[in-house]
Amino acid sequence: MPQLRLPESAARQLLLVRAIESEDREGAVLTREDRQYATSAALVDGAPDDGGRRVASFLHRRSALALDRLLPRFPVLRQACGLSRWPAWVNWAVPLAALVLGFVSHRLDGERLNILAFPLLGMLLWNAAVYLWSLVSWLRPGREGHPLLGALAKLGSPFAARLSSQPTLERGVARFARDWSTAATPLTAARAKRTLHLGAALFALGIIAGMLIRARYTAEYRAGWAGTWSGAETEIGTFLSVVFAPAAALTGLPLPTPERLRALRGGSENAGDWLLLWATTAALFVIIPRLLLAAWSASRAALLARSLKLPGEEDFYVRTLLRNALGQPGTARIIPYATTPSVPGRERLERLLGQALGEKVRVGFDPPVPYGEEERWLASEGERLAHADQLVLLFSLASTPEAENHGAFARAVATALSGRGTGLTLLVDDSAFRERLRGQPSAQRRLDERTQAWRQVLLPTGQEPVILSLELGEEEVGARTLEKALQRAPVPA
Repeated sequence: MPQLRLPESAARQLLLVRAIESEDREGAVLTREDRQYATSAALVDGAPDDGGRRVASFLHRRSALALDRLLPRFPVLRQACGLSRWPAWVNWAVPLAALVLGFVSHRLDGERLNILAFPLLGMLLWNAAVYLWSLVSWLRPGREGHPLLGALAKLGSPFAARLSSQPTLERGVARFARDWSTAATPLTAARAKRTLHLGAALFALGIIAGMLIRARYTAEYRAGWAGTWSGAETEIGTFLSVVFAPAAALTGLPLPTPERLRALRGGSENAGDWLLLWATTAALFVIIPRLLLAAWSASRAALLARSLKLPGEEDFYVRTLLRNALGQPGTARIIPYATTPSVPGRERLERLLGQALGEKVRVGFDPPVPYGEEERWLASEGERLAHADQLVLLFSLASTPEAENHGAFARAVATALSGRGTGLTLLVDDSAFRERLRGQPSAQRRLDERTQAWRQVLLPTGQEPVILSLELGEEEVGARTLEKALQRAPVPA
């Protein structure tokens, strides 16, 4: 299945439902009936069996239907969706603030135009640094293209709502906040870059506009310079000649000479030529490039908002939904050997198999095979072993593995299934052993040693055993582990 792509709003709905379902294992928030209804209703328009577009459409319809059930019961989810949206006010507030700041900053150096004023030179130097950083980012992917990007992007990050009365829902919303922040990072970055580029262009425009307005309403706007660089007129002239060269070529104005700069030190002249040089330079090196970069970032943001990339085939949740929607009702048979799983352990294993193989799978538990009775059991049950689609031999890590019993039983079952089309998985439950070792300083070492011993005993079967805690640990992690084992273990040949 290819990478999934959905519009921004649809992706937000899918990730919110995904987070809630992943945290709500017991169906306390989104009930089993709600989930079955959403899946069945989404399948009315067609099965997602012919590529990524149909899969994305099915997932979108299902998440929208699930939210229709959730929102009336939990209105706070509307807030969660709202907090995950890029704040629209940032689009105009940041550029407007930059324009105002630029407009007033030209007065920092007094009533005349200081041709070496910080707002003017600082504007050029800052933009040169940003262009260099952007070039480095383009040549070395993985680096952000603007030093302020991270700070602005935080404004577009979602916040998890506090729901002390609904801990399951709170966990789901917190997970959604993390998932959405990851999925929407390219989109948020593009929007932040667009806003910052536009702000930089308007900052430069504000500086130039402020100087032009002062020149318009001042009897004679004068230009000069002051500083501690006495005797450096030659170096300053060289620097300004480089900075103003394109503007001078366009306007036909002469470049500043050391003699002219020497006369202007502490003195002044009409600011008209300098205003035109600075305005043209700002337009060439700041305003126009920044507006072009803003337009590029805006077009990229618009494209990403229409087609946001989401996890596809590699996502466990997506695979589980598709199995439940399309899968045929298969069968899984659990055969415990010399161990009796607890009721919670049985229930959890059934849930894990449902997630790994699809909810339609029929799970059956055999009575435990007594230690030492494996040959007699195989004689009576050998012909029926291949009746299931998946066969799981369940062992306990608390038992000391013995090649002549545990290993021989596993090898005999693998031989009996050879070429008969039934998948075989060797599952070793370490819950009881972990509980026995709890609090002991050598617990991890003994656990590793026992695990290695079991691997050695079961190695001759050709199957890699799965070490899993049926009564401990994260359920989704267990389901992923079991799913990988079921995919990895070939049907015995």
